[in-house]
Amino acid sequence: MNPLEYKNKAQKLLWVNTITDFTGLMTGANLRKILDLIQNPPYKSFKIPKRKGGIREIFAPEKSLKEVQRDLNVYLQAYYQQIKPDCVYGFTLKPTENEPFCNIVKNAEPHIRKRFVLNIDIKDFFPSIPAKSVLELFRSHLFNFNEQTAIVCALLLTYKGRLPAGAPTSPVISNFICLSMDSELLQYSQNNQLTYTRYADDLTFSADYPIRREQITAIIAIIGKSGFSINKKKFRIVSSYTQQKVTGIIVNQKINIDRRQIKKVRAMLHDCQTNGVATAAAKHFGMAQADERLQNKFLNHLNGHIRFIGQVRGKNDPIYRKFLAEKNMA
Repeated sequence: MNPLEYKNKAQKLLWVNTITDFTGLMTGANLRKILDLIQNPPYKSFKIPKRKGGIREIFAPEKSLKEVQRDLNVYLQAYYQQIKPDCVYGFTLKPTENEPFCNIVKNAEPHIRKRFVLNIDIKDFFPSIPAKSVLELFRSHLFNFNEQTAIVCALLLTYKGRLPAGAPTSPVISNFICLSMDSELLQYSQNNQLTYTRYADDLTFSADYPIRREQITAIIAIIGKSGFSINKKKFRIVSSYTQQKVTGIIVNQKINIDRRQIKKVRAMLHDCQTNGVATAAAKHFGMAQADERLQNKFLNHLNGHIRFIGQVRGKNDPIYRKFLAEKNMA
């Protein structure tokens, strides 16, 4: 979308006064369908392992609900784009030509060559946002929806009283919920010569001086006041004398990738070329054998790693180009 289309979509959302206005935003939806989806929410649940241990439960809407949420997501994203703080780099629309990209690379760049980097991860990010907070969001000055419309919106976008990880609208709703927290953390950072960015549930602060204990306490208090708690296992403060990472990207002197990740991709490609995709996939997932679904998952993982290398190091990087060529031959 161009800037005018963003603005028009956002305006249509803010013009909503009644349930009829609201249902008119979604293709093929009417009040009866919306109420049925609310009364009988079609979700399927599954669990996926977290990168560093533990299990994440995903509640994914089935087609009928997902289509409605996707339609609504376009309007919500267009509106958020109009009010997005500069410190936020995750869960945003692809920017227009005149706007900077918002991705993990751009999120990491403000922290390059800083003496100290503080990483804070919000624990159970989506499930930490209750339906009550979503209802209050739509009642607030940001939307000014009437009571009935706000209730319908909140029920349509939450499940089991929480924001579901898996719904297409959950990322943008989380960004709206975090607006006041981002504003307060940004103001605090500016007042204390800190640099602050947020990518989804990853909060990063950096400075050219040692970050003091009282500053960390104040930051955690702001996060807690917003209804979130931190993941103590992922809390870390790192000086420039050791490897500093922001959302998995090295930022000591320039944007770069950990050598271990490049080594991992090289090994995955070698295994594919030497033993075939099926054997490589089985080995990668620790299985006796890999069916077609698992093989496709393995290839998706491999493609994701290679794309990430290209995103960080650039599309002309020789390692990225070499890996891309080898992947196409696998």
